Amino acid sequence: MIEDLSHREFVLALTADAVIQARIVRDQLFDIVIPELAPHRRSLAVTVRRGLTASTFLSEDFLDELGALIEFLRIEIEKGIETIWVPDEYNVHGGHEQRIFDAHARTLAVAVGHFIDLFEIIAELIDSVEAERLFEDLSGA
Repeated sequence: MIEDLSHREFVLALTADAVIQARIVRDQLFDIVIPELAPHRRSLAVTVRRGLTASTFLSEDFLDELGALIEFLRIEIEKGIETIWVPDEYNVHGGHEQRIFDAHARTLAVAVGHFIDLFEIIAELIDSVEAERLFEDLSGA
């Protein structure tokens, strides 16, 4: 009984984390990401924002949409990154590459970190619930 209660508490804590993170992502979408994207490139972000307002955001379907948005934003961010060579002033043959983000890429990169956090929380929650279901199926057999 105690093990069931602790698992239930774990799932409840993950659910609470997901709800909190969903609120952050919803704000990031509305305030930052959607305004940063050209109007014809906003549809996936708008779809994810709409999914966050429904109670169905803790689902595999929403997770797929969120994953697609993260990948889309990763590509958008890469477009705004310039890689330069910074020579080492003390070594003629030394130096390193440095990535410089333009303002658009920097803004999206900060926001996408929150999206990745939400993706990981939802995936862990879905996996935990599925693991419990599989365990109960095995125990009941």
